[in-house]
Amino acid sequence: MKPDVKALKKNAHAKWQSWCDQFSARPRRERAILAGVLIFGVGFLLFSFGIDAASLKTRAMRTEITTTQNELLQQQAQLAALQTTLSPDAANQKRLSELKAALNEVNSRLNRFEQGMVSPSRMQGFLEDLLARHRSIELLELKTLPPQAISAQVKKSATATDPQATPPTEPASLPATDGIWQHGIELRLAGNYPDLLNYLTGLESMPQRLMWNSINLTVEKYPRNVLTLRVYTLSLDKDWLVM
Repeated sequence: MKPDVKALKKNAHAKWQSWCDQFSARPRRERAILAGVLIFGVGFLLFSFGIDAASLKTRAMRTEITTTQNELLQQQAQLAALQTTLSPDAANQKRLSELKAALNEVNSRLNRFEQGMVSPSRMQGFLEDLLARHRSIELLELKTLPPQAISAQVKKSATATDPQATPPTEPASLPATDGIWQHGIELRLAGNYPDLLNYLTGLESMPQRLMWNSINLTVEKYPRNVLTLRVYTLSLDKDWLVM
């Protein structure tokens, strides 16, 4: 037996009207409080959903970077070990050539990844241009963070895994590499939930990439919220444009 669609619609409309009547019958102050709670709840859910999606993307990118950096360190270690015991026989020479080719390929991958990121010298202008598209958001503070070497973090992790491991030396004949550097900026922005969420969405959808690894949201005075966000780019260059 099929449900009576008209009856269901009529019943739903009656319930909705009943809720509206009950809401209208409440004192004006109470109606304002209930409306504020509803808007706050919906906005918080939307904002949280946007943050979770962006956080997953950032973690995936950081995993990819760490994996590539590990490959680079492994290739360097193998080359260092082979060169210390290198004999003139053809087998060792062939293996050495293969390792150098693999190391060059890893370096090429790192260079391609760097080209897809916003350069450290352009970070401030990049963020200001994006902020200009969201005029309802107020910039409270912008400051640079000290550069951090991701390669050092990888080496520290490897040593923690194997305390007996000795860091490989870098022979002069190896391709030069200084590893990957993380350059960060901390922003403090003020605005309502939808505007701040739109700003984060715009940051994630830009052609050149910036990642973020720290975010904090506080309610200053409804509907004004303060968002503290740390964004960073990656570069093979340690140099950092200090603002």
